[in-house]
Amino acid sequence: MRNIYFVRHSLRDFTIRDDRNVPLTSDGKNLARKLVPFFLDKNIEKIYTSPYLRAVQTIEPVASQLNIEPVLFEDLRERNVGKWVENFSEFSRNQWNDFDFKLENGESLNEVKKRMMTTYNDLLREQDSNVIISGHGTSLAILFHKITEGKFGFREFNEMKMPDIYCAEYKNNELLTLDNIRY
Repeated sequence: MRNIYFVRHSLRDFTIRDDRNVPLTSDGKNLARKLVPFFLDKNIEKIYTSPYLRAVQTIEPVASQLNIEPVLFEDLRERNVGKWVENFSEFSRNQWNDFDFKLENGESLNEVKKRMMTTYNDLLREQDSNVIISGHGTSLAILFHKITEGKFGFREFNEMKMPDIYCAEYKNNELLTLDNIRY
């Protein structure tokens, strides 16, 4: 039995529009530190993270406490919207209603799913121990949608918190459960 723990990043600074370099707010950093006790007894052997600053800052306190250097994976990044979107709820709804919908220079959810599944399958083959994957709401939600055969959908995506923890339990490389963890 092994567990893959997914951590959605903590509270981000919405005043910064450079998606890759958006830091956590001070409240976001405090919430990230509160993740540490949950992971102390989980026998984590590796931590993988999106290279985006908010995902790295979210998992840093856990990584530091566990003395594990996080491995940055470009393909764990958030979905590229293409341009700043004022009405993000409407944009998200449009994407979930049509997985091929995207803005100019942006990614569709099908494109996100493809890169996330490729990376996830590579990580599953590489690791047979408990690991953490730190990432983003949309990219993780699309991964969850795929591995649960559609059971994780738009409603569940909208219920994700910042930060949030999900645990996928595997036995013989077969997904048994995917649960939202209340820590």
